[in-house]
Amino acid sequence: MVALPEYFDPTLEAMRRACEERAAAEPARRYIGASSIGDPCARKIWYGFHGYPAEPIPSTGLFAIEDGHRSEELIASRLRLVPGVELWTHKDDGTQWGFEDGDFKGHIDGVVRGLVQQPVTPSIWENKAVNERKFKEFQKAKATFGEKLALRNFDVVWHAQAQIYMRYFSLTRHYLTVCTPGGRDVDSCRTECDPILAEALVQKARRIASAKEPPEKIGKADFYLCRMCRFRGSCHGA
Repeated sequence: MVALPEYFDPTLEAMRRACEERAAAEPARRYIGASSIGDPCARKIWYGFHGYPAEPIPSTGLFAIEDGHRSEELIASRLRLVPGVELWTHKDDGTQWGFEDGDFKGHIDGVVRGLVQQPVTPSIWENKAVNERKFKEFQKAKATFGEKLALRNFDVVWHAQAQIYMRYFSLTRHYLTVCTPGGRDVDSCRTECDPILAEALVQKARRIASAKEPPEKIGKADFYLCRMCRFRGSCHGA
């Protein structure tokens, strides 16, 4: 079979570079975010908090992040079509609700009330857009461990984020919608609060923020988490 020729599109390449340059020009977040506190490597969080150089996110990653934001708006609009569902995603001034505890901060996607399966108790609402492979992994975790334990066994970082949001907004339930790009496939799970874990994560954030030196390395340069880390150069000199 003859291989199809590959054509180079200079316009699309310029578009990719422009997106990467725009992202590189954005100021780094100088706080510890709820979206990162569940990362198993405290050293990685410390590097980000102190503004150490990180490998730039390639255009494909930037597009995935952008798709996540757009999918959030899409799923929110669909949820609001359900009779009885109330979903609050932004304040009157257009900003998102969030919390700030010293150097520890976070913003929620929203708060939802009136779920068909949970009509009274309000929940933190988060939406995550994932690729097809991770979507299937989520469904497998839900089938294996049940709805209430699905998130804990699917993604420890997102589970930690959920616990932090419930803690700071004094809610006991979290409702996660997971969708594929464009929102073609959607699934969900509910998670209950774990006050002990949430408090441990808050203390973790405070320890990292107050640490004068970076925490211990989680592994050597060839450890799989280290190979994927954007701070690999700062940490391992790679």
